[in-house]
Amino acid sequence: MTSHYSRRAFLKAGTIFTSFGLTQQLCGSLAFAAPAAMDFGTVSFGVISDPHVDIKGVNEFKMSAGSVDCVAASVAALNQHNELKFVMVCGDLLLDGEKENAIAIKAELDKLKAPYFVVAGNHDFKPAKETALRSGFNYMSIDDFVRFFRGHGYDKSGKRFYAQQIVPGLRVIGLDANLPGDTKWGGVLPDEQLQWLEHQLSSHTDAMHVVFIHHNLVRWSADELEGGPKQWFTIDNAPQVRALLSKYAAAVPVVISGHRHIGLNLRQINGVNYFTSPSVNSHPMRFTIYDINKDGISWQTQRVPMPTQFHLSARENMLNSTWWRQSECAERNSFTDEQVLDLYENNAMQMGSMKLKS
Repeated sequence: MTSHYSRRAFLKAGTIFTSFGLTQQLCGSLAFAAPAAMDFGTVSFGVISDPHVDIKGVNEFKMSAGSVDCVAASVAALNQHNELKFVMVCGDLLLDGEKENAIAIKAELDKLKAPYFVVAGNHDFKPAKETALRSGFNYMSIDDFVRFFRGHGYDKSGKRFYAQQIVPGLRVIGLDANLPGDTKWGGVLPDEQLQWLEHQLSSHTDAMHVVFIHHNLVRWSADELEGGPKQWFTIDNAPQVRALLSKYAAAVPVVISGHRHIGLNLRQINGVNYFTSPSVNSHPMRFTIYDINKDGISWQTQRVPMPTQFHLSARENMLNSTWWRQSECAERNSFTDEQVLDLYENNAMQMGSMKLKS
């Protein structure tokens, strides 16, 4: 378990969280915990995160006017990979819980050749603030969202969490830390899910699990420290959840999140590898393809095949979005822009692989 850092200490140790520092770890001794017992071959899967579809949107940090096209382009690209066993959409499918946007994105996701699953994000249900509601839209509760995507992980029980066997020996788990009705966009994984998660892991120790949750269980920048402007990218009880996952690290070596809108990144804590996923709707606009087997995992993030000018606009919009920049890089200049791009692109992690401990 990692201890809490002060902001100064976090920045001083920043190389741990930069692509350079992470590359040093990946090229060294970093490895998974002991592998699961069952050999399930190699399974390929895709991850789309934070599409934030808005059929009436404008292009800002989130490229909302092109959001449906971004999903359509991602789906078409993923469909070129016939080896995919499934695709996960890792939350924030919608701008703010609009039924009409849900219809639009589902129409595109239904074109996937591979089965797809979803986990809900904090933007996938009616906002708590009335000022966020827009005319011309009908808004869904989180229960409405679960019903709407039934059959894509969610079942008729109506629960917001689930487990699915992909092949014998490999299971996926979808979790939900959202706080409907709360004005903050953070999360807490409730006791019901913690108990259910432990039961799933303890009763399937011969299988490997990949856990998906929209919110992050680790912090990626100093701004995400408790009390910081971006603290709610990480759930409040992350240490408790990580402790549980570490207890069963051999059975659950991989956790994949969205929410943070930065380039793919990775941290290992007590044998569990925590990935955060880029958005297909904001710079760098990428999706990810993973290959996993009992001996290791590899990944490749691919740029959403949209026109070059669209990508350049997304990049400039990101650099101009003061809130999304690191606090210490709030003022734009060539040096701070480079620091912001390092976080949001993290190009050293565009592809990579790791082996399990032998």
